[in-house]
Amino acid sequence: MDFTFSDDDELFRQTLRQWSTERLLPNFPGYDPAWSRELAELGVTGLRVPAEYGGSGGTFVQLGIAGEEISRGCFDLNYWIQLNTIAVELLARRANEDVKRRWLPAIASGEANMAFGLTEPSVGSDAANLTCRAVREGDEFVISGEKASISFAGIADACVVFARTGGEGARGISSILVPLDLAGVSRQVYDSMGSEITKRGSLFFDEVRVPTTNLLGEEGTGFIGAMTSFDFNRAFIALCCVGAAQQSLDETIEFTKQRHTFGKPLARHEGIAFQVAEHQALLHSARLLAYETLDRADRGLEHTTQGAMAKWLGPKLSAEAIHACILMNGWPGYGRDAPHDQRLRSVIGLEIGDGTPEIMKGIIARGTFGREFTPYR
Repeated sequence: MDFTFSDDDELFRQTLRQWSTERLLPNFPGYDPAWSRELAELGVTGLRVPAEYGGSGGTFVQLGIAGEEISRGCFDLNYWIQLNTIAVELLARRANEDVKRRWLPAIASGEANMAFGLTEPSVGSDAANLTCRAVREGDEFVISGEKASISFAGIADACVVFARTGGEGARGISSILVPLDLAGVSRQVYDSMGSEITKRGSLFFDEVRVPTTNLLGEEGTGFIGAMTSFDFNRAFIALCCVGAAQQSLDETIEFTKQRHTFGKPLARHEGIAFQVAEHQALLHSARLLAYETLDRADRGLEHTTQGAMAKWLGPKLSAEAIHACILMNGWPGYGRDAPHDQRLRSVIGLEIGDGTPEIMKGIIARGTFGREFTPYR
């Protein structure tokens, strides 16, 4: 067992830490569109894109490093990595060659942003019962329905849409790449409590016509493709949350060294020092679990249960740590000019996204007791 990064991974981490703290952190919680282009120049948007399509073909562990370090500077920028990487994994494995050559280089260069269209107004965790439909007419699919709570709904160039092409349940679902400039597509952006720059919202498809060549994989296999994308992404989410929480904790440590009460620094009061120690230990444990998951993904090992563990613990422990930081900072920590409230609201969003805590516990239980004991099918 080796708990250290390789020399290349450590250099990658240091490079991103410097960029994140110097370029992003001073402007947080603002957003500069140039940042996503700079991510491409750093090789991050093309990290999982195969080299033949303009990417660097990096590892899942490197993906986790990127999420953790960039979230220290601007948590919401991790969505540019997260959503594009999910699309890359699906396209690289399941798209035809023309679709790959059209979209993978554009993702790697930062020219295209992708959305992931699974959730619907009445379908969240029970994703196998979605109602959006794609009807085959000759060499086209005609897509009708609504996708809800979609990150990048307001700004994405294309969306991997999961639609029913057959019967009921998971076996009737297909995944189709839909450019969002087509006739019949409309958008609605929500007023979200966090991660505002991701323009989360609804996508509406009113008889949108898409070539059948945009089908990803075989018809009826879309649900399986969606589920396999979640495992690595759940660990990535955990690391993004841990990165944001660790930044708040580091800032709080410095604050408590400088702030004096009752004749000594706050850091010398056990009531403060023990809180910091507790959150340091908990965040470290979540971090190691997430990297174990990504290492297993790189080695081709099963990592569904580990991914669910990381996804449950990472956002939960991070939200608790940031909340504690607000309290330890006192009245200055409660101000909008402090970064903690924005981090907290954004992290809470990822307690929900990509599977709620209840769903994560169900997956962990299934891995513990066996599939025959799962409470849902």
